[in-house]
Amino acid sequence: PVNTYLAGNIVRVATYSGTIASPAGGFQDQNGVPADPTTVTLSYRPGPGTSVIAIIYPDARIVKDGVGLYHADLDTTGTSPSATWTYEWSGTGAIIAAADNAFIATAPFL
Repeated sequence: PVNTYLAGNIVRVATYSGTIASPAGGFQDQNGVPADPTTVTLSYRPGPGTSVIAIIYPDARIVKDGVGLYHADLDTTGTSPSATWTYEWSGTGAIIAAADNAFIATAPFL
């Protein structure tokens, strides 16, 4: 299922799930060991009909939590009406990988 958030909230998207101390996923080498790509990019589209926004680490909007572990906080303010946000984390260079996901931001019922 796709997570749903009220528009105006900050939504954290990450390359992993769980905690930093015990993560699941993240960027990994061919042996499953956490590893950092040479370049880490977060690309997202804040709803249909909008332009893709790409952020490349070390842009301050991407936070490195550990080896292979990154997150960013997306501001859903202004989402109206409800919209599905799509995003993709990609790594190139030393580690080549990509993973995409989505969430829904719903407009307030006021």
